Amino acid sequence: MLGWEYPPKLTGGLGQACYGIASALAEVVDLTLIIPKKDPASILPGGKIIGLNELNFEDSFFIEKEFKYESFAKVKYIPAYFDIYPISNTNISKVEYEERCIEIETKIPQKSKYKEVFNEENIYGINTMEKVMAYTKVVVEFAESMDFDIIHAHDWITFLAAMELKHKFNKPFVAHIHSLEIDRVGEFAKSKIFEIEKSAMEAANYVFPVSFYTRDCILKYYNVDIEKIFPIHNGIDHKVIFKRRNKKKKSQSKEKKILFLGRLTRQKGASFLVETAVQLLQKSENIKFIIAGNGDRLREIMQYAIQRGVKSYFEFHGFLDKKKVQEIMLESDVYFMPSISEPFGLAALEAVSHDLPVVASHQAGVTEVLPDILKANFWDTGKFANYLYALLNYKGLKKDLIKLNSKNISNITWTKSAEDIFFYYNKLAR
Repeated sequence: MLGWEYPPKLTGGLGQACYGIASALAEVVDLTLIIPKKDPASILPGGKIIGLNELNFEDSFFIEKEFKYESFAKVKYIPAYFDIYPISNTNISKVEYEERCIEIETKIPQKSKYKEVFNEENIYGINTMEKVMAYTKVVVEFAESMDFDIIHAHDWITFLAAMELKHKFNKPFVAHIHSLEIDRVGEFAKSKIFEIEKSAMEAANYVFPVSFYTRDCILKYYNVDIEKIFPIHNGIDHKVIFKRRNKKKKSQSKEKKILFLGRLTRQKGASFLVETAVQLLQKSENIKFIIAGNGDRLREIMQYAIQRGVKSYFEFHGFLDKKKVQEIMLESDVYFMPSISEPFGLAALEAVSHDLPVVASHQAGVTEVLPDILKANFWDTGKFANYLYALLNYKGLKKDLIKLNSKNISNITWTKSAEDIFFYYNKLAR
């Protein structure tokens, strides 16, 4: 299995999903997970984790040579602002896109630099493509000493390595899609990342999007054969849910708290937060919007909130670690996720596990497994405001939705995700 993020070092849902899937699969398969940077606290019960940052590159275990997908390193335009993935977060034309980018040629680092590259604090950053190419080279050569039957790769950052492994060792490859360039950028997404995603899905034996919503995006924009696309929904750890519900506490504040958790980017619908707040505050003022996350739209949102006269109703907490996220969820009243394009939305499952009602966009894959959350199209801020008002003021509605979602979440487990994946593994192994 090829991954990029892994607990305890997380920047988004990708690492949490990789941990959940790998942990559940390791109970039924002999699983080795390879990631660029392993933290000393990283564990995989029943499986093995290899962090490339821990390898000694002075002892040459691989041979330097070109590989089939090296052409992807030739990137001309790189966005000047980098988010979790190195992409633009605005739906703009090609000319406007290139004006906002810097011109750069990605170079594959020398072997002597690999240790330094894999140990960088930020596992993404402006040199993400450089890390991807280094990861690909090391993984492909390291695999010569391994015995494996199937290659399972998570998102575009590991797909070059997966394609090269399939080409070199003639082993089946499954591409797990947690997010697409289309989600992050919009319809203008014909970048190198888009090309990597498309090439990988074409090369893969199976494609596992995290929702039917993402499957439909793949069919619409990437033109991949539907017969090899099988959605695998994410899950949640139910032992953790039980512990959390025993810790549920009442907020001492009279203010009702609406929580937004995520990157403040175009994709997450951050631009609709303020307008929803303006409309909601016309009905009730005893409200506080809790914003947990960073992103390229943070300054824009703050300025817009000032212009609209609602800045005092917002609290900006920046990026929060897992412990802080749990604490803030326990103190919140409603979880709000107005994403423009959300392949799944693990944070909504987290919210439900904290007995929080959820308001989300129709464009979120999590609505497929939580049908009883309140939904509206991402642009319908009026409906969002009405839903939020109702949940904050009608206790019966809130109680009923929490009860319904609690029933739904009982069937959403990483074990179920692993069982579905294992079914397709068996088909590949025949």
